Amino acid sequence: GLRQAGRRIDPMFKIRPEHMRALAGQQTAGFAARMALHLRDVFPEEVQELDDAKLRLFVDKIRARAEEWGIADEAHVERLIELFACFGQLRSTPLPDWVTEIVEYPGRPGEQILNMLEDHLLFGEAG
Repeated sequence: GLRQAGRRIDPMFKIRPEHMRALAGQQTAGFAARMALHLRDVFPEEVQELDDAKLRLFVDKIRARAEEWGIADEAHVERLIELFACFGQLRSTPLPDWVTEIVEYPGRPGEQILNMLEDHLLFGEAG
């Protein structure tokens, strides 16, 4: 069991990779559900054409995109999802060149990426 000196924990309580994956999956599902509710609440017009399943899929897609772009902080991921919900040019395929230039710049911090995207979308020239 527990030993005081070495602080050894019973191997029975070791969290196995499949447990971690299950927990991560639950967190992901929880985040997607919360974010879907948030979008319905704050941006009802922008997301009205998506049913709940499609809206959660949208959230998951943008969250994956955030990960690709090195945006990890949950608050930053939320901001990115809000931007995608509000600005159609972020949802176009392929992405506009100005977006690609911002997100593919090596080592650019997530928060800076968000600020640059926001500035361009709100004040910049049209994509």
